[in-house]
Amino acid sequence: MEWYERYKPRIMNVFGQALETIGRFPSPIHELGITYAEKFNPASQDGGKDYICTLLPYWMQEKAEISEEQCGQLALANVYGMLYFFIQDDVMDSKVAGGDWKSQLALGSLLQQEMFRIFRALFPSDSPFWHYYDGYVRTWADSVVSEGRGNYFLTNPLLTSGKAAPVKISAVGALLLDASTPSTSTEQRIDLTEEAIDIALMTLQMLDDWADWEEDLADGSYNGLLAMIAAGREGALSDESVPSYNTEGLTKERIEAAIYVRGCIRPYADIAKGYHGRLSANLCAPPELVAFNLHMVDCLHAIAARHEDRKRKQLGGGINLLLGT
Repeated sequence: MEWYERYKPRIMNVFGQALETIGRFPSPIHELGITYAEKFNPASQDGGKDYICTLLPYWMQEKAEISEEQCGQLALANVYGMLYFFIQDDVMDSKVAGGDWKSQLALGSLLQQEMFRIFRALFPSDSPFWHYYDGYVRTWADSVVSEGRGNYFLTNPLLTSGKAAPVKISAVGALLLDASTPSTSTEQRIDLTEEAIDIALMTLQMLDDWADWEEDLADGSYNGLLAMIAAGREGALSDESVPSYNTEGLTKERIEAAIYVRGCIRPYADIAKGYHGRLSANLCAPPELVAFNLHMVDCLHAIAARHEDRKRKQLGGGINLLLGT
């Protein structure tokens, strides 16, 4: 995990700055904010899923000539933005503890204000940065509302990256701050960089969907793995007409049969592997983003191998694995 370890001191510094600023928020919002931010601090929660938010600006230094100060500011703004959008997700999913939406939304507004404060200092009002930012927020909103109706994982897996689209703004910001590249070339680099990040975000979402399938089944949230099983695809995506996401009749037993008996995680992981080949061929992809994505693809294949090994051992012991479908 060289893509993480070499940057850990800088991540600790960025989150330290964020916690210091949040600590100056009005009482009692500052206490809520500090507790909330610590949940997503990858420096104190090793193994967490939010590496890309803080690391992306640092990974971009291999592709954009920006200063360490600019890089740190982009990372800090991304942290505030990440926390803001996570709060929106929590409120929409009604996961706010005790239904304390007032405090949570107030905290979100303050975090958004801090994010914009940094971005305004880096990018003038006429910068194309703001056009890209608006586009990412629109993509996020579309994904939040439409991913189930459009069954995005089955129609185009890359679309599942939409809920994390605002993360890309730090990479675009880095490229726009790179004065060494002509503007026409910058546009092309942004297009390719966006695709590279979308692939990593898709793989990250696939890992999340594997980890959260029981919770998502219970609350009806969109989940690519469940969508695949519900449609009877189990890895074999095609151009056929895809129905809207519907988990009606999808029981825990049926899902476990697909996972543990029919081995659907292997073709599921192969989808991520296929996209990784596309990412590896992308000349604008930061090498450490590629390494991060490979780490996630390997995690998916390790999960598949673990289940296959378990099945072999159980069959060897004469255990009947006839689960209802």
